[in-house]
Amino acid sequence: MANDHFPTFATLCCVLFLSPATQAQDDVDEGGERCIDTRRISTTQIIDDQNILFTMRDRTIYHNELGHRCPGLRRGKTISYRTSMSRLCSNDSITLMDSFGMGMTRGPSCGLGKFRPVTQDEADALRGGEDREIEPQPIPPAEPEEPEVTE
Repeated sequence: MANDHFPTFATLCCVLFLSPATQAQDDVDEGGERCIDTRRISTTQIIDDQNILFTMRDRTIYHNELGHRCPGLRRGKTISYRTSMSRLCSNDSITLMDSFGMGMTRGPSCGLGKFRPVTQDEADALRGGEDREIEPQPIPPAEPEEPEVTE
């Protein structure tokens, strides 16, 4: 009887043993990457209240679409994050920071989504860069005003 459970126990041990190896494969999932290495982040750009671009040192760009809108998140806003293993993951949160006198105060926190790699063109489109493809039209110089003649 005891031997009838051995194959099930052996299978369970193998699954538990191999699980960390599958997680370590760059945390890639169908909808994007679950985590990015914070030591590789070069810049972070907030697009709007639900979209952030993370540019890595190797120029790879990741788009993170938050699961929900984050009130107060906007271009030019400062964010912070705290991680325990130098990895920012989809189950982590960002915290909005506000300038207060000579320091910063913590604002609301919002959960991240998955990190989806995007091309430079896709990143430019998210930034609103599609307008830059239109050639700027020259503006003719203003004509000088004629002084009013009073009689």
